[in-house]
Amino acid sequence: MPKVSSAVQRVSALADVAVQGRFGADKGAPGVTLSVRHPMSIVTVIARKGRSDDLGKAIEAAYKCSLPAVGASTGKGAISFHWCGAEQYYAIAEGKAEGELYRDLKARLEGLASCSDQSHGRVILRVSGPKARTLLAKGTPIDLHPAAFGPGKSAVTQMAHVGVHLVQTGKDEFELSVFRGFSESFWEWLTEQSEEYGYQVL
Repeated sequence: MPKVSSAVQRVSALADVAVQGRFGADKGAPGVTLSVRHPMSIVTVIARKGRSDDLGKAIEAAYKCSLPAVGASTGKGAISFHWCGAEQYYAIAEGKAEGELYRDLKARLEGLASCSDQSHGRVILRVSGPKARTLLAKGTPIDLHPAAFGPGKSAVTQMAHVGVHLVQTGKDEFELSVFRGFSESFWEWLTEQSEEYGYQVL
């Protein structure tokens, strides 16, 4: 009988769609760079009633960073926390084994928060470049002017009729998290809207 590996191989929902290359307007450097962050560990953390302060203390003790305020993000090392609703957060990490982040959070936050592993259910896209902000402004009512939305900001919005969690991670760098089932149609919208600037897929 053949030996079956117990390791779970997670395949990106956009593996056959996000083709690497240079597309759109071809004059000069691309205005937008697109990539898929995969694989990522994503866990929703929702504070239990009346335990928000205790949850914040537990996160700080375990991960050496505070929980983010409304509309903000925090992080330390390989893990980051993004606000995504009233006393709700996304914990995101790279380089973790399958289910490792979920098990760690569930054990450390027992009685303080409800945790749900979203690693298979969401896709994280990275959008960067000098035209990244202009591109994203096409699809969201959020004020993305640098004076209003800068690095460390986090928001829940809609783009192209798809629910999106938006985080600014750098001067011209953003990350967008969408449900896996909508990721392909959202990618099509994103690339179509990027064509006028010229875009690179990494």
